[in-house]
Amino acid sequence: APDVEPTTARKVCTEQDKCVVINCPFTYFPKDEFTECIRFDHLRSSASNDPAPPVVDGKFKEYFLNFAFPGVTSFPSSVNGIALEFPTVSGVSQPQQVTNACKNFHCDEQKQCKCTNALSLDHGDTVQMVFLNMGVGRGWAHPVHMHGHSFYVLKMGYAVYNETTGKFLAQNPDIDCRGGVPLEKSFCNTATWANQTWLNGNVPDLELQNPPRKDTLIIPSGGYAVIRIRADNPGLWIMHCHIELHAADGMAMLLNESFDNLPKTPKHFPTCGDYKIEEEEEDAYVDSEVDIEETISMQRFYVIVGVMAAVIFLQLLVIIGMHFSSKRSSSSKADITGKTNPSFNNY
Repeated sequence: APDVEPTTARKVCTEQDKCVVINCPFTYFPKDEFTECIRFDHLRSSASNDPAPPVVDGKFKEYFLNFAFPGVTSFPSSVNGIALEFPTVSGVSQPQQVTNACKNFHCDEQKQCKCTNALSLDHGDTVQMVFLNMGVGRGWAHPVHMHGHSFYVLKMGYAVYNETTGKFLAQNPDIDCRGGVPLEKSFCNTATWANQTWLNGNVPDLELQNPPRKDTLIIPSGGYAVIRIRADNPGLWIMHCHIELHAADGMAMLLNESFDNLPKTPKHFPTCGDYKIEEEEEDAYVDSEVDIEETISMQRFYVIVGVMAAVIFLQLLVIIGMHFSSKRSSSSKADITGKTNPSFNNY
């Protein structure tokens, strides 16, 4: 880019010449701002030969994934109420040593969990995911990023807004958050379509011929997005909110894709894992800390004693010097001739 600052001015939006914003995280601007939104699912791919993967009997899966902060007294970042805890080993080369998988925890509709949240995808399946930002833990729009794929964006559903003021009115009615409580109290951990005829890929108004492709998509507050991939890239891929604080706090999960198609781990391949301090080692570590502290204390003692001895010695020298000086002073008075002064006897 050139070093010269741009001289253009922001366009003034008027009723006769309205502004247009693409990919708004909501549906309407206030009317007096004279700005129109073009939702991302209104865009179309320029490629004419890249349709979305179709529904195939026996090879189609659908998952509802809620990126939110559900809770009652605490509100951790999570996906379906699960805050991601990374495995302590390499999940690709040492999968049998993953001990904190969510199957070993009791995660429920209205419960928070922290474990290694992984979604297993069978090779060749068409996988439809419904990304949500709903329920009691809905937050500001989340940019969800998927590693390993660029996905097809088939549809987006936004919250209900006032068309005049642009104010939020209600969460999208297409989703049933379940949980046995009202929507505004539901964790939305086990969501589904409110209209059950939409299951199995039968969602109306899906763009299947020219859907745009993304690897990061903003999920609107109180709304959802329908995306698809074909599971054809073996690996263990992370999918997470691209706001660093949310991801670090647990708003992420793993895609365990086409595991059977991964190459075998080479013989003598290095392994890794957590370093755990055993009780005896911990005691020894504490003892060594005590020893170090004692050694430091003794070192301080010797330093202090040495400094004090030096100060006393210097004071003693000063006293002796003053004593001899007073004697010389009494004998350095000039004699009658004024020719001698013991203090300057070298001249």
